[in-house]
Amino acid sequence: MVGFVLLLFFHNAPAQSQFDDFLGGFSAQLGWIWQVPRNNPLNSQDAARMGFASDALQITAQAGTLYQNLNNIRNLPSLNVPVLRGAWSIETRVRLQRNGLSSAYLQAGIVVLRDADNYFNLHLVYLPDQNNWLSVSGGHEHSGVYQWAGLSGLVWNPSSGDTVRLLIRYEPDTGRVRFFYDREDGGYWRELGGSPRPLSDFPALQAVAQNGGQIGLYVDTAGGAGTPAPVATFDYLQILSDYHPADVNQDSMVDDADLLSVLFAFGTQRCNHPADVNRDGVVDDADLLQVLFAFGAR
Repeated sequence: MVGFVLLLFFHNAPAQSQFDDFLGGFSAQLGWIWQVPRNNPLNSQDAARMGFASDALQITAQAGTLYQNLNNIRNLPSLNVPVLRGAWSIETRVRLQRNGLSSAYLQAGIVVLRDADNYFNLHLVYLPDQNNWLSVSGGHEHSGVYQWAGLSGLVWNPSSGDTVRLLIRYEPDTGRVRFFYDREDGGYWRELGGSPRPLSDFPALQAVAQNGGQIGLYVDTAGGAGTPAPVATFDYLQILSDYHPADVNQDSMVDDADLLSVLFAFGTQRCNHPADVNRDGVVDDADLLQVLFAFGAR
């Protein structure tokens, strides 16, 4: 029931959607990038260790991490995002196969970042101190200092499933962010321990939400090694966010195109016209002024 309610909420909300189900490759319309500011290499792509199978993105784990001053992660695909508005959310589905990895906090999931020293991650993780069973947790780094995010899920035997859906959801009415996972075992969305939290608890996540940044997918061996290497399989990535009210054409920028949209529709009287920025039923000077005052906003 909880899963249904969340789904209904998101589908009823007027939102900008960035969605890729990796159907044979990356969606060309979304503009995936591999650059991670302050990472070495800047371009994290290693095509030999990633590919697509069964309508999913597969990344084979290798040495490299964002942790503290190491900043040498590989194969971190991401999307540039503008300011996140309204009841925004980020969701993915990931399977993490440990394979021959030695004991380590192997993890894979969502990463929200400004650069390699400022990020937040929510991930599926193997716990070497608990017989390499699985859980869901999170971490964040601010100005190069990494901390556990204070989020924890139940612990389970991977033989009962090594796949989860991960969800980050912001509630503008409370200023809090909530974290959920679904093991697809009939329990639907479970909220992590330590959730909800004020968005300000996670400076990098807050910075992306308020100023824009990158949202991507990653796998990290936490220094472990073994053969065969672990594999992370991502079925999709979905980012939902409300548009800026003055972004008439909904391209994530208030610019000349939005001014022209208002001018071409000037005088139109109709409910819910996109150029009726202030939603008073008519496209007029008031809407033009709202676009002008918001010019350049994302």
